[in-house]
Amino acid sequence: MIFAFLVFFLLTLIDYFKGGLDDRAAWLWPMLFVPLILYLLGVIYGDVPARFYKIDSLKPFPVPFAHQYDRCVLALIVLFTGLFLNFLLFLAAITFDSGHFLIGLYSLYMVLMLLELPNSLRIFRFIQHINTMQYVNVVNPETFRKAIDYYKPSQFELTGQSRTDYLKDLYKSLMEEAKKLAVKESPLKEEQQIALNLAVRSGEALRRCKISAQEENYPRLRANLLILEALEQCVSLELPQEYTGFKKLATEND
Repeated sequence: MIFAFLVFFLLTLIDYFKGGLDDRAAWLWPMLFVPLILYLLGVIYGDVPARFYKIDSLKPFPVPFAHQYDRCVLALIVLFTGLFLNFLLFLAAITFDSGHFLIGLYSLYMVLMLLELPNSLRIFRFIQHINTMQYVNVVNPETFRKAIDYYKPSQFELTGQSRTDYLKDLYKSLMEEAKKLAVKESPLKEEQQIALNLAVRSGEALRRCKISAQEENYPRLRANLLILEALEQCVSLELPQEYTGFKKLATEND
């Protein structure tokens, strides 16, 4: 949709400079697509947090937090820039009496943006929750136990029902951690907090896998792999492709 609006913007801009637009305040026609492009970019950037609010569609949350935080701040800036610019152009269309059709389009776009705005404001809630989590981690830095604390060499060798039972027990421990991080001050519901906390935990485990692989610390690598496997088994965590490589590396160096 963004590419389509870019094409429309360029075509109307070319038509404007060629003199094909004869209406009064014809410059408002090309500008019609600019706030829409900005608003759509904001929605796309702001849609990231929503992926981590449900346990049944869990994905590893990229760590450290700063990357997602910066992205959400950028989303807010772009989102409201598009809305504000559309409002200014709407006023300009009325002031210059540019025609009912163009005024109607700016009005329609502004209504659609305002209707979508409550959904977009989930970005605010996301940022607030991340800040709350960071504060909790500062107060109690051992909220997330190290993966190696859960690990014994014999556990990685388990198979069949024994492995299934162990992973269920490990998941219960991870769920307890996630519940501890759920706080009343967060703007998210408790179940949303738990899902996001588990996503953060899986993202941290994935990051630790990378570090452990680079350092050739295979016990720590296997410990973090078990955390990912427990979440995959119990809440259908969507594992990235690199997980297979880490699993192969851990098995070969057992």
